[in-house]
Amino acid sequence: MGDSELGFGDVVDLSPVQVDDGGHLFISPVIHDWTVVTQRGIDTVIDLEGGLDVGVPTAPNECLYVYFPIFDERLPNLNKLHGVASMCASLISHNHRVLSHCGMGLNRSALVAGLILHKLGMSGTEVITRLRERRPGALFNDQFAVFLEGL
Repeated sequence: MGDSELGFGDVVDLSPVQVDDGGHLFISPVIHDWTVVTQRGIDTVIDLEGGLDVGVPTAPNECLYVYFPIFDERLPNLNKLHGVASMCASLISHNHRVLSHCGMGLNRSALVAGLILHKLGMSGTEVITRLRERRPGALFNDQFAVFLEGL
C-alpha cells in the first residue's frame, strides 16, 4: 500500500483537518456535530456528499452552505468545480474559514480543497503532497489525483 492508502481496520479521524498554513481551509468527513465546525471559526461549508447535512446553522449571515453533491467515481462538471474553488479562494483571501467535506473526507473533499490550494498559489504536485501529509489516505481516487497533479 502507498502512503495515501488506508488498510483494513484503519481508523479515519472524523474531525476537520487543516490543510493550509493559515488556518483557513479544512477537510472532513460528514458533519455530525456542528460545534466542531463553529469552534474552529469555519463560516463556509462545501458539502459534496448526497443529502443535506442535518443541523446546518440557519442564523442569517453566519454560515455560507454550498450543496454541490458529486460522485466519487469521476470528475464533476469542471466549470462548477472551478467556480466553487474560486469562490472559496476569494473568501479565504478575505479571512474566512472554509470546510470542504464529503462522506469520508478523503477524495471529494480533497479534490475541492486541492483546487482551492492551487488557486491560492500551490502547484498540483505541492497540493497532492500537502493533502496526503495532512490527511493520510487522501486522494486514493486516481482520477482526482491525476487532475490535481496536472494543475
